[in-house]
Amino acid sequence: MNNGKSLKHKAYELIEGGLHGNTAARIFSWLLIILIILSVFFMAIWDIDGVQKWHPVFEVIENFTVGVFTIELIIGFWTADLRFPNHPRPRVRYLLDVMTIVQILAILPFYLGLILRDSSLASIVKFFQVLKLLHLLKIGEIGIHAWKEERAVRAERAEMARELESRNAAEEENTEKER
Repeated sequence: MNNGKSLKHKAYELIEGGLHGNTAARIFSWLLIILIILSVFFMAIWDIDGVQKWHPVFEVIENFTVGVFTIELIIGFWTADLRFPNHPRPRVRYLLDVMTIVQILAILPFYLGLILRDSSLASIVKFFQVLKLLHLLKIGEIGIHAWKEERAVRAERAEMARELESRNAAEEENTEKER
């Protein structure tokens, strides 16, 4: 079933749909929330004695998480013209968005770790890992979007109810005049 939307529009709806979007967008939003929580949790417990034996599991989860967020960034960059349709340089606007910067800073330690793995600069990566905590803001952003969407839906329902009441009152008035 092709609903006439381009791949770009579908990708945009996936990453921007949030918890009130279509089914795929809701699943994707929950996946992001779970991955952020897991990532921060594993970072927080890493220095506890005995946890290092789980390093291979942590590494797989981190690789998957960074992969998902990297793909989300790429899709966001690709679909920036849909997110900021009136901006003269939507991709620049996307890159300068606070949440995009937070996301870049959150995955940067992973890529720096790959580049600096055997370098004396590897200790700098530890500093950047603290920036992963900023990724918790992404959860807040998703929640704010859901709250705003819910408020908009409630306002629209209230407006529709007022309009319906007004029409019903006008119809009743016309009916009484005809009698």
